[in-house]
Amino acid sequence: MANESNKDELIETLQNELVLLKRQVGEFQDLRMSIVKVNGKNSVKRLKARLLTTSDRLNASEISHWFRECLWPHVKLMPDQWHKWSENPKSICQRVLAVIGVPTGFTQEDYWMGVARSIANEKLCALRSNTKQAMFVQFKGNIVLYAFLIIVNDEL
Repeated sequence: MANESNKDELIETLQNELVLLKRQVGEFQDLRMSIVKVNGKNSVKRLKARLLTTSDRLNASEISHWFRECLWPHVKLMPDQWHKWSENPKSICQRVLAVIGVPTGFTQEDYWMGVARSIANEKLCALRSNTKQAMFVQFKGNIVLYAFLIIVNDEL
């Protein structure tokens, strides 16, 4: 009997510890998401350097690849409100979320509003800038500079 009561006590303490750890993870995610919300020109670059986890960096790479290979060749101007959360499976946010993995502890909406949207917007700005620069370079006839800019941007 003493053995079974010890097992029950051990199970109860482990369950209490699990609840405590889940609460701490939730608090960490809430704190992280409050820091991640960014505004401004260079804030996403600072965000990448300081706050993104390994899974966020992997997701950023997948988002960049998806925009460059799948979306950008066909769509140059994004629809109004593309950055808003939507449950529509044809919306940009749902298409992006389909190619990335949402970390545990986040809902898809929270991850989109906090991390993925900022990364996607930065990639779109970079693609637009490169296109504009390519047209300018072609207008000026300086193709060597254009090749250098593409190589540098792909390394970022």
